[in-house]
Amino acid sequence: MVLIHGAMDRMRSFSRMARYLTEFGFDCVTYDRRGYEDSVLAEPFSSLSPPNIDDHVDDLAQIIGQQPAIVFGHSLGGTIALLLAEQNRAPISALVTFESPLPWMDFWPKFGAYAIEPGTQITDQYARDFAKQFMVRMIGEKRWERLPLSTRNRRLDEGVILVAEMASASTPRLVPDPKKIQVPTIVARGQNAPNRHILALDYLKTSIPVAIGVVVDDTDHGIHLTNPKAAASLIETAYRKFAS
Repeated sequence: MVLIHGAMDRMRSFSRMARYLTEFGFDCVTYDRRGYEDSVLAEPFSSLSPPNIDDHVDDLAQIIGQQPAIVFGHSLGGTIALLLAEQNRAPISALVTFESPLPWMDFWPKFGAYAIEPGTQITDQYARDFAKQFMVRMIGEKRWERLPLSTRNRRLDEGVILVAEMASASTPRLVPDPKKIQVPTIVARGQNAPNRHILALDYLKTSIPVAIGVVVDDTDHGIHLTNPKAAASLIETAYRKFAS
């Protein structure tokens, strides 16, 4: 099984990538992270009690269950997968991350939601503004403006969760130690990735006991949208090297 998840998860956005993986012969599972798109929260949340990074790690462990899986984590989805792998709570056969933030590290700049102290009350307006900025960075202003108004409003409503999980990722309960990760890992970034992702790849590649770093051409941060075939190839490589 291949399990795919990413930042501001919307399983439909990974559909092209999943199609390539199906052609490779993999069974794929994608899911909407807690509070996003079609994922219904078990309990109501507010700006005072949104899901945090630890909730998402718990959810990922439950979704994997007892079935060994290759996990692909895009952006914050990869951070969540790394935290779970370090805790050794799920049968992950191999892990692939793409430009996953490490906001607790000194080299990671504390900007935007990463600079917010967990527990700080977040205003709805700040969260909505932040979500719009995030989406425009991900897909560009023109694509954002072409989205239906109802879709844009749903993305803005998810801002409170986005801000809270990013803030909580900056100050995890225990600072993760990648040397404890026993899962073979491919750490990837785009060729033109910003310096923080270059440093993160080098750090993870040299810290995780079994890890290789890969630089992908012809993509931006949203590899599952701009070059889904290359993203699927990373998983195929992880299977051949580590899980076959």
